[in-house]
Amino acid sequence: MAPHRDTLLPLGTRRILHLDVDAFLASVEQALHPELAGKPVVVGGSPTSRNLVMSCSYAARAFGVRAGMHLSEARRRCPRAIFRDGDSQAANRLRDEVTRVLLGFTPKVEVASIDDFFLDLTGSARLLGAAFDAALTIQRAVQETTRLALSIGVGTSRLVARLAGKLAKPGGVCEVLPGYELAFVGALPLEHLPGVGHATGAMLERFALRHVRELRLFSREVLFAAFGSAGIVLLERAHGRDDAPVESTHALAEDGTLVARPPKSLQRETTFEPEEGRPEVVEAMLSYLVERGAHRLRAQGLVARTLEVRVRWVDTNPRPGSWSEEGLSAHRRRTLSAPSDATDELWQAALALYRTLPRKRALLKRIGITFHGLAAAPGWQGQLFSGASELVPDSGRSSAHDASRADRHRRLDHALDALRAKLGFGRILRGTSTPLQQSHPLRPDGFRLRTPSLNQ
Repeated sequence: MAPHRDTLLPLGTRRILHLDVDAFLASVEQALHPELAGKPVVVGGSPTSRNLVMSCSYAARAFGVRAGMHLSEARRRCPRAIFRDGDSQAANRLRDEVTRVLLGFTPKVEVASIDDFFLDLTGSARLLGAAFDAALTIQRAVQETTRLALSIGVGTSRLVARLAGKLAKPGGVCEVLPGYELAFVGALPLEHLPGVGHATGAMLERFALRHVRELRLFSREVLFAAFGSAGIVLLERAHGRDDAPVESTHALAEDGTLVARPPKSLQRETTFEPEEGRPEVVEAMLSYLVERGAHRLRAQGLVARTLEVRVRWVDTNPRPGSWSEEGLSAHRRRTLSAPSDATDELWQAALALYRTLPRKRALLKRIGITFHGLAAAPGWQGQLFSGASELVPDSGRSSAHDASRADRHRRLDHALDALRAKLGFGRILRGTSTPLQQSHPLRPDGFRLRTPSLNQ
């Protein structure tokens, strides 16, 4: 490969890429339905509902439609918009396809969320060329494989790459050259800096601050007094300092299977459309979310120590704030007596937590669970690609007569996992989840939920 600028950089100069799929959920709809390309697509559900816009195409944004806006307002601003529910399974499938493409360039790939990724190309200049050229190649590869458009930022740190990526939207590549980080970050408006939200931004406005470089005029002591430890973090970011590494979250197995490395937590949640008030349907949804989460834990050879259940009720008088706003939402958390991946044990714990939540005379809008304190399952590590019979530990091979209840449930879980791997998750349902068939379409891969993402 011919010499290029990056080969002249000092040895060890970091070359970090931040990739963001433009208008991800709307782009997923356009990738699945090419006839929607270039049209104003709004994802969130029916415009007659009280839902919010989850994502919208750039054609819709031209009319003033934005994520977080009420769907009725989106329809008023863009009467010709095409409203879609969104497809969480397709979104996750396309995210995994993007991840596979990226792993073809470097093993250092971090899936930061459902629609943004970090790559570390440090030391690969002779193999991949200049980071900017590699970004263009990656962009084309993802587009050809998934029909999704990427905006890519290139820099010497995660922070600089992310900020550069914002300027690359939509569908461009922006690089901040090594040595120019301080000038680049300083020229940005303060609201571009991660950690500057509405509340922090309002306080900074009281100091008559507009640009990041102006924040550098304040001492650490002043910022700590005003914002606490967050003020120190803001000052570091204002100077463009970010030594955080890119953490590899996925790898490709020998057979080409995409394997996620152990996450810190695992979350499953969904939104009811329309809002739900029937206890049997709400509990059925909770059961299904637990079942999907427990299935994922076992697939990754993990157990959870702590379980959290969250709900949110209908907000008939929208105000600033969302999930954690007092009076609209509630959550409960419980640490299990021992880490577990057993569906029945996790379901019983989740149901008990849910039934301790306050009861409101309002319909439920959202429900979710999170597994915390994840660790490798004792005696089950390294068996992600084994058959169901190999997954049963020796201690559980005794006869059903002598097996404990926990062992029997574990055998059942792994037998169901093996069957679902062949037939599809939606082909086999627990009885506690069947009431969902009244309100949710059932496909071979499971119920079609309105969840925009099933996050780790």
